[in-house]
Amino acid sequence: MKASTFFGYKCPRCNSKVTVGLSVGVETMECPSCHTPMVPDEQGQASAGNVYCPRCKAAFGLVLSDRCPNCGGPFSKMP
Repeated sequence: MKASTFFGYKCPRCNSKVTVGLSVGVETMECPSCHTPMVPDEQGQASAGNVYCPRCKAAFGLVLSDRCPNCGGPFSKMP
């Protein structure tokens, strides 16, 4: 069975928002409220996965930011 992850989606029908979602067996993200297919939220919160901050030498699997939560520095891919 296939699992998909979704970051920053919104429902065009009822305006519900999903910051982080997981869908098993379905390839599209459906609204948990009205079951309408969701679309990317252009105004959604940034997220980053499997990243490294060279400034403070911290590694993160998933962060809901595009900057390091420890020092505010930019991320790079894991070394």
